[in-house]
Amino acid sequence: MIRTRGVSLKAIADKIVSGEYTDILENPSRAEQYVFIIDVENYTWAVPFIIEEDETIFLKTAYPSRKFHKRYRGRHEKKN
Repeated sequence: MIRTRGVSLKAIADKIVSGEYTDILENPSRAEQYVFIIDVENYTWAVPFIIEEDETIFLKTAYPSRKFHKRYRGRHEKKN
């Protein structure tokens, strides 16, 4: 993912663990899946994830999102 998108999933996971996410949404197209909204280098990224039976969070992927950037632009602060 570093080669294609310029950021590692580990760096994204570290941001999430630190509470550096803007929002958590239910994924409307996938049951039992959610999406972290985070800021990476002043752009809004979507990070779909699932919560496994043992309550582990499994990040599926991460991608820059124009849709969420329009919605959240300028509102990147911690949510807990």
